[in-house]
Amino acid sequence: MYSEQWSRVLAASVAPVVIISASALLCLTFYNRLAMMIARLRAVHRERLEIQERLDTITPGEIGRGSALRHQCILESLSEQSARIVRRAKLIRGTLLCLLGAIMCLVVSSLLNGLTIVWTDATLAAAFMFVVGMVLLFAAVSCAMMEMMVALEPAQLETEVVGELTGDVPSHN
Repeated sequence: MYSEQWSRVLAASVAPVVIISASALLCLTFYNRLAMMIARLRAVHRERLEIQERLDTITPGEIGRGSALRHQCILESLSEQSARIVRRAKLIRGTLLCLLGAIMCLVVSSLLNGLTIVWTDATLAAAFMFVVGMVLLFAAVSCAMMEMMVALEPAQLETEVVGELTGDVPSHN
């Protein structure tokens, strides 16, 4: 009796386990992506501070007005880049929270699948947790897609600003 039930429980637990594994790999990817964004954000902040320090220490006679305007333009661009990087990081954080929530729900679903041997009412709860996990996985993929749509914005802004400052007209492909 129990061996037949265990085989059904194991068969029912395969889907959540496979999805848990896939979600964990996605988490690894997005944790790395978030770490790179935070490193880039810190580099942008350091660059902003260095440029601001240069502007603060140079007297008006030592630097031409054009150079001061160029530094100010770069500061504004870096400020906008910071805001865009933070927006992307928040989308990645949302992706990770949804992925981790999905993993949690799928683990609970697998545990409840195991409990169905001794508690038959756990079947409905296991199915519910599986559905919630899948909805969270869908939300994670949606957040990841939104982040991907805005991923190039900081680089495009930097390209435009550098193009304006150097007189190059960037191509919009």
